[in-house]
Amino acid sequence: MTVTVGEVYRYIDKTAPFSTQDKFDNSGLLTGSMEATVSKIAVCLDITRKAAEEAAQRGAELIVSHHPLIFHKLSAIEVHNPLNILIKNDISAICAHTNIDIAKGGISDMMLELLDFKGETKVLEAIHKDGSGYGRIVELDFAADAPALASACKAAFQCNTVRYYDSGRVIKTVGVCSGAGGSEDDVANAAQKGCDALITGDVKHSGFIEAMNRGITLIDAGHFHTENIICGKLSAELESALGIEAFVCENSRDILRYC
Repeated sequence: MTVTVGEVYRYIDKTAPFSTQDKFDNSGLLTGSMEATVSKIAVCLDITRKAAEEAAQRGAELIVSHHPLIFHKLSAIEVHNPLNILIKNDISAICAHTNIDIAKGGISDMMLELLDFKGETKVLEAIHKDGSGYGRIVELDFAADAPALASACKAAFQCNTVRYYDSGRVIKTVGVCSGAGGSEDDVANAAQKGCDALITGDVKHSGFIEAMNRGITLIDAGHFHTENIICGKLSAELESALGIEAFVCENSRDILRYC
């Protein structure tokens, strides 16, 4: 069985409309054609050279990623660029970035699901007039502390390590934001929204200092680990809905080593 790239695009668009992506983003069909036929889909967080090579070796005609392969203006496509591999092997690429970040049932909701945090949620940072946006806030039905919350994140997101600042306060209200949601402004926003703790990734030193100054626990569970969770879900949904093979690239993995 085969489908078209356009059918895959429209399936993703139903639950995470590409029109909702943030203004800085570059989500959508970035290589290939909407009319191209697809019998196998590769899914990954980042279209690296290794992921692109794997897609080609395993016979995928389409690769779907979270992070856009083309994000900034290109002045050249050098030999190391994964675009070369996709173009040479006639592989289309759909990238679904901030539209999935903010979608209902998107990555932030997945974070809460994996942490087994239930209850009504609110958007952490609204960016659209309808109130949709990044992150979620949830009220826990139990009291937690920072070490327990950090351990829960390590298990839920299968992290190699977790960094955190412990405010020492009892945690009842938690904010989550996948990827890079730990800037000084992000921490300030979470504190102003009443969060006792914020779980995110890519926290700089200044973000931790802001957390200390505001008395809020801040957990850095990693950009990769808080977002790679979407790949398995997306792969399974595409395979079930479209009736063709979809797989998560073995090379969609944390490239860093820890000691």
